[in-house]
Formats: sequence, C-alpha cells, structure tokens
Amino acid sequence: MRELVRADLLPDERATADAAVMTAWLSPAQRARYAPSLRAVDDPDAFVERLADERRVVLMEGTDPVPGELEDAARAEREARQTPLRVLEGVLLVGALACFVGIVLLSMRADVQGLTSTPEGVPELAAALVSTVAASAVIGAVATRRRDRAMLSWAVNRPGQLGRGIPLRSGLQVQSAGPSLARSLGAASLFALGILAAVAGAAVLLITLVLRSEQDYTTLGLTLLVGGVVAFLLSVLLFRWYARRLERIVRRARAVQWFGPGPNSLEGPSAGREESLPAVRTGSMEPDSTRTTPARTTGAVTPNEDASEEPMDWRDELRER
Repeated sequence: MRELVRADLLPDERATADAAVMTAWLSPAQRARYAPSLRAVDDPDAFVERLADERRVVLMEGTDPVPGELEDAARAEREARQTPLRVLEGVLLVGALACFVGIVLLSMRADVQGLTSTPEGVPELAAALVSTVAASAVIGAVATRRRDRAMLSWAVNRPGQLGRGIPLRSGLQVQSAGPSLARSLGAASLFALGILAAVAGAAVLLITLVLRSEQDYTTLGLTLLVGGVVAFLLSVLLFRWYARRLERIVRRARAVQWFGPGPNSLEGPSAGREESLPAVRTGSMEPDSTRTTPARTTGAVTPNEDASEEPMDWRDELRER
C-alpha cells in the first residue's frame, strides 16, 4: 500500500526509481546484453543513469510506434508459457484436493462408528496433503520465475525496449494457484496453531499449579507455551515478508509498464506527457482536460458585450472554489 500511495511521482523521480528496480531485477548476463545499447558497458552506475534517461524520455514525450513490437511480444509470451510445469502443478493440486477429501471422509466415518482414536490413513493423507501443496508451490514459483526471465531476455535483446516497457497480455510475477494456496495457508495456519498452543500451554501450567496433583504436566505446558510463541513469531515474520514481497511486485510492475500505442497500453502514447503535468491546478479540484477557459478576443469589445463580464465570471468561479 505504501508503494501504491507513492505512485503519483514526477517523471524524473519515477524514471530513476524504475531504472533502479529494473537494474536490480536483471541478471548480470541480461545487463551485459543491454549495456551496449546504453553505452554503459562494465559501468553499473552509468547503466542505471542512462536507463533512467531512456525511461524519462518515454514518460515525458511518449513513444513512436515500433513495427512488429506487439507481434514479437505476443510470440515471446507464448513461448515462455512453461506449459509442462503448469500441468505438473495442476496435477499436484488435484492430488492435494483428493487427499483433503479422503481426510474428510475418513473423519466422518470415524464419527459415525464412534471411534475415539485417529482413523487409520489420516496421518498419511495429511502428510501427503502438505507435501503436494508444498511441491505445487515450488513448481509454480519456478514456472513464474522462468517466464519472467524469458520475457526480460526478450526485452534486453531489443534496444530501447526497457525504456518503453514490455507489452504483455498477462503481467509478470503473476502467482498461480500453487504458490497462492501455500502462501495463504502457511502463515494463517502458523498463526492459528501458535495462538492455540500458547493458550493451551498457559492453561495446563495454571491447572498444574492450582491442583498440585501427583502427575506433573509442567513440561508439557512449557513445551506448548514456548512452541506456540515461536509459531506466532514465525507467522508474524511471514506476514511481514509477504508485505515486502508485495511491495517489490508493485515496484517491478511499474518498472516494466509499457507505454505505446495500441490496446495493450495502459496509458497510451501520451501517458508520459499526462503524468508530467499536474492533474489538479491550485484552487481547482477538476482535471485540466475538463476545465473550460474563456476564449480571448483580439478585437474591440462590441456594444452588446459587457466589458466586466469576464472579470465577474472569474470572481464568481473563485468564490465557488
């Protein structure tokens, strides 16, 4: 959210930020391939500075159509789909769903039969469920990373493309179902388990101290309490890591935003010129494009015209504001 609030930057500021983010995102080999077009070979500082200049020109002045750019980008995007990894990720997710359904059915049968112990096969299915979800998350992350690298490699082979941005039908860093599921369940599960374990451990310690029975549950209570606190802290760290990662995704998405003519452009060829101008003038809450300016006349005022009409309109408008 902090990065979204900072989105309204001046062209110079945004160009510098985009260049720094893009330079850090590119691999050393990709930077080496793009450096000759910037005349910044073996000079990281010059690479960032000249990439910022390239981006600034696009933001402020717009770009001209490049023949075949959209077609080449669409072809590169089709080649970078990572279909085998996506299919494997889908199969693992289906297996995780089957394990979950099996656990639910075994638990329902145990309730019907009145069993007090854990039904046979539930621990194995639970372990399989966790393993398949984790494997699908890893495979999905690898597929996304390889797709992003392929599209960045396509961009660095075209001089000026990093300044223009990358035209995409599906944005980079888009998380598939596997990583999204693991991210949602991981931190939330740790948080819930940590709270429950800490409360249970504190309750066991309190009961042990009050009853003072022959059976000592102090070790169990301390174990639950310490384990719950550790799980809670880990969940907090995971949530913070997710927040930092989301901020990085937003920065990278803005760094590769494409400015060019066509339906895939978010802002159009004049986006840089529109961003370089303030959208709101002093004393007015209306955009510049919607304001009407009184027409100026070069001749004398006709008898039917009131010479004080324009100043009065200006004063009335100022009072309304």
